[in-house]
Amino acid sequence: MSINSIINNSLTGLFTNQSALRTISSNIANINTPGYARQVVQQESIVNGGEVGGVKISGVLRIVDKFLVKSVYNANADTAQYNIENAFHSRIQSLLGRPDQNNSLSGRIDGVFNAISEMALNPLSTILKEGTISKINQFGEEIGTLVDQIQNMRMDASNQIAEKVERINTLTKQIEGLNPLITKETLTNGEPGALIEKRAQALTELSSIIDMNIVDTGNNGIQIATKSGITLLGASRSVLQYSPPGVVSSSTPFSSITVHQTDSISGALRPSNLRLDSGLSSGELKGLLTLRDQDLPEIAMQLGSLAAGFADALNEIHNLNTAVPAPNSLTGINTGLSVSDSHHFTGEAVFAVTDANGDLVSKVNIDFGAIGPTIGDVITAVNAGLNPINGTLNLFNGVLNFSATTGTHGVSISQVSGNESSRGGRGFSHFFGMNNLVEAKVPSHFDTGVAAADAHGFALGGLMQLEVNDINGETLASYGLTIGGASFGDILNDLNASSLGLFVTFSFSSTGELIATPTGAAGGTVKLHVKADSTSRGATNISLSSFFGIGETYKMDAATDLKVRKVINDNANNLALAQFDQTAIVGGNALSVGDQTGALALQGLASQIHKFSKAGDLGEVSVTLAQYSANLLANLGLRSALAKSNMEDSQALSEELNRKSTDISGVNLDEELGNMVIFQNAYSASARLLNTAKEMFDDILQIL
Repeated sequence: MSINSIINNSLTGLFTNQSALRTISSNIANINTPGYARQVVQQESIVNGGEVGGVKISGVLRIVDKFLVKSVYNANADTAQYNIENAFHSRIQSLLGRPDQNNSLSGRIDGVFNAISEMALNPLSTILKEGTISKINQFGEEIGTLVDQIQNMRMDASNQIAEKVERINTLTKQIEGLNPLITKETLTNGEPGALIEKRAQALTELSSIIDMNIVDTGNNGIQIATKSGITLLGASRSVLQYSPPGVVSSSTPFSSITVHQTDSISGALRPSNLRLDSGLSSGELKGLLTLRDQDLPEIAMQLGSLAAGFADALNEIHNLNTAVPAPNSLTGINTGLSVSDSHHFTGEAVFAVTDANGDLVSKVNIDFGAIGPTIGDVITAVNAGLNPINGTLNLFNGVLNFSATTGTHGVSISQVSGNESSRGGRGFSHFFGMNNLVEAKVPSHFDTGVAAADAHGFALGGLMQLEVNDINGETLASYGLTIGGASFGDILNDLNASSLGLFVTFSFSSTGELIATPTGAAGGTVKLHVKADSTSRGATNISLSSFFGIGETYKMDAATDLKVRKVINDNANNLALAQFDQTAIVGGNALSVGDQTGALALQGLASQIHKFSKAGDLGEVSVTLAQYSANLLANLGLRSALAKSNMEDSQALSEELNRKSTDISGVNLDEELGNMVIFQNAYSASARLLNTAKEMFDDILQIL
């Protein structure tokens, strides 16, 4: 071996061991860095012409188990999703309060019926009446606040989605910048370890936001896609876009998260219809989308279902009874009906006028099967039976009004026992809302009582934009319904013949409610969403969607602005706590002061069974108001417990996988110190070899 070979061997040894010591130093410095994978220097001999010419670094490897790393990323995504869901459900539980607290939802319902029970004992007490009204309003405020908070949480989720989308774009851009640098270092036998480590940290954070598959492209390059196959980083980088709304309500449409490519010349984002939303399976983004589009709307609908059942039950009883003295006039809600519409009522109702003492002035018993078929015929029969000098019934722009002609007289509408009037399952006064106790932003029911053969009454040419979405918000079909034909059946046929008919079948229930039944093509739950509606029924200004309550917004809004009607809230004596005596003759007493029949009927609501329609994962059920409230709270508690359980399970799995990964990839201080001694000794040996070569040169020079 020549002296030059000795020098070359020693120098390569110095450089190689120096690099190895730097790697060990980096390992020790990052011993407490989460997710850091230790690096190991790989060495190989330098062979020139069949002779060993020293040593070199063939590579610096990060010690990782790729299978474990992939499992850790998947566990990170699951854990992050359940953490988000658990945080939101914990907030909901804090809003609901403990069931045994007076300010909880259950406490408010109990407060209403306790107040009604006290009032029933002394229906003449104005203080007890005002107390009952106050308790009803407190329940309305409580459930309305809960629904408002649910919408605020949807807005919070939407804003967090926007933040996560921007973070994804930032991380993929960072990884895109690191990829070529890592590949270059790999191809030039450099040291890409630090760059790979930096990229790994970005991938770890990205894995908690979105589910992903990582594809190795060789030379330490990677591509990233979601598990559904949407490319985030390939030959070029995809850019995600999402525009959160400034205000969120029950009717707010949320934009999709769209995936865009960048124009290589202009740098502008190309238009795209590719959606990310429905393709996600885990991660914080998935959790936020699930909360915004599924969990929170379902909870809002369940609260709306409770509020609607509560309002409808109170109004049913209140419409069966009357105040003493009776009010001078009764004004209903806008039903969207006109005088030419078929009344579709069966049974009988009594329309009466009484004086200030409750004595009967005039009454008429209307047998709906014995008069003409239209609402106009009902009005004519009532007015003829009472004589306009006593009282009149009229319908104007969809609102029915019944008034006494004399200012000191009052009016009432009652059911004939054993042959009660009914349309859509509700009595005459209840159907038109003539003597409702409470009101809300939207009606408590949409049992319209119409039949397919009835004239639809909507202005021809009106347009309703309707779409069918799946449970993830993906649009399955959309259709612009232009009002045509003459009957409601024509509208049904139009909807069923459209693209919507592939996923839902539209029909009327026996009570005139519009039913949308998912077909096999829908694959399960579907949602109807009204994007726009310019239709109008006659002079009522009631649109097709509001007439039938199409869309989830009507179910949610039943809990918004729930309160006692102003005419009763302003005067507690307008509470209908007595019952009209249908056996009274003209001049005889028909309304008794102190009659508690109506009050006792209101009290009986506490044990009365009511039918609640399906709302979210609460199926259709017939129970009392308190039982439904308990079911609702139990369901929300179950959701919260499930979210917490999922979070704890996923955290345990994630911690175990991280522990196993750390056992392989983590830095062992004793091992690193041992390696440091080895490389320091090797460095010293190379230095002594170089010194020996120097001495040999010095000896040769002295000889010469």
